[in-house]
Amino acid sequence: MDHSEALGYLYSLGNEVLTAKLGLRNISVLLKYLGEPQKKYPSILIAGTNGKGSVAAFLESVLRNHGYRTGLYTSPHLVRIEERIRVDGTMISAQDFARLTGTVRDAVRLLMGSSDDKAESLQLDRHPTYFEMVTAIAFLYFAEQGVDLATLEVGLGGRLDATNVVEPLVAIITNVDYDHEKYLGSRLEEIAAEKAGIIKPRATLLEQPLPVVLGSGNPTVREIVQRQCQLSGAQMTCILDDMKFDAKPNATGEFRLKYSSSRWAEIDLKIPLPGKHQVLNVLTSIRALEILAEKGFPIDQKLVKQGIEETHWPGRLEIVDLCPRIVLDGAHNPAAAKCIRDYVHHFLPTRSIVMIFGAMRDKSIAEIAGQLFPLAKKIILTRAETERAAEPMDIARLLPEFDSLYRFTRSPEEALDLARELASDEDTILVVGSLFVIGDLRRHLKSAVVA
Repeated sequence: MDHSEALGYLYSLGNEVLTAKLGLRNISVLLKYLGEPQKKYPSILIAGTNGKGSVAAFLESVLRNHGYRTGLYTSPHLVRIEERIRVDGTMISAQDFARLTGTVRDAVRLLMGSSDDKAESLQLDRHPTYFEMVTAIAFLYFAEQGVDLATLEVGLGGRLDATNVVEPLVAIITNVDYDHEKYLGSRLEEIAAEKAGIIKPRATLLEQPLPVVLGSGNPTVREIVQRQCQLSGAQMTCILDDMKFDAKPNATGEFRLKYSSSRWAEIDLKIPLPGKHQVLNVLTSIRALEILAEKGFPIDQKLVKQGIEETHWPGRLEIVDLCPRIVLDGAHNPAAAKCIRDYVHHFLPTRSIVMIFGAMRDKSIAEIAGQLFPLAKKIILTRAETERAAEPMDIARLLPEFDSLYRFTRSPEEALDLARELASDEDTILVVGSLFVIGDLRRHLKSAVVA
């Protein structure tokens, strides 16, 4: 199987959200046939509505700076599917990705009706989904590469997500807010319970309790996570309980953080990702690192500072040009949109924004756009190249009060060209609403530089 065949096969399984089938049985059967690769290295498992990717990136960067061989599994990707699977900060090669896709595909074929002796004792209920397949590929690759520690971002929810087959060394829940209500429930309590599903009892009573780091200060979320910890025999620590910190932003919204706790002396560092919300993400990462230090992974505070300051996580308040300034951020749910709104109010002139907006049709578009559209003097509606994308005219119909500001384009690339025509050198082009739009634009910008 070559790379194009691998991509064609995986994409033929359908969009990872639209075709999502939550449940652990199929991924467990598949991994058992493949030799339980996820059990060959310790893992950190991260759930949450927003921030889990940033926390994963901070942790991986710090651990890599310590010389640990790191695995990192995140989703979705922006440009290339290989972005999801990294070892020591480097994406899996196209060749290795294609090879392991073939390995997993062959295993699935055997498990779905072969007379293979090993497969006869196992049975898949259905063909694994796109996300289940990529998760199995990641786990196999990390085992092959002999990682010391894998940092895993939950894909959707937690309790029934394919990543939740691991027995994590540390479990992290960043924040909990409204997103993917079709799958996780319409009430915050239901969503929080799904996220808290990554908190599970240890296999034996002799094992130490699972440490759980909670990055949310919401009392409802805290109560639900605490209850799940009690039921599972886990130990929860909330980052706001035992931390002293002071955070001050610079002119572009990058915060300098001074931090201390009962475990560590003061750390003074610059957070490389803009936005006040990244302060909590860094504090969550630091608390997890403190726990890892107690679990036999020596952690040097100087390397914590270095690792966090060197973290790169594209598509999250990412500034890619300055004349005019172009800022990219997915902002794909109401909580993320609020973070962007707050960032703009504090760090950008609000009436000098030309906004490019595209969203997935299964998202809370009216609520997301309702927070973002008042920030802009012009709004360019577009759609990403995916079957989930909402049509620009459908977005406009949801918020007719902004009719005078709308322009319509057929692609993010066309939207960027139009935005550059409409924006002065002092303006900001703000691209928001979907990581798929961000990915399409980053691909376009990269190809333009190469050309």
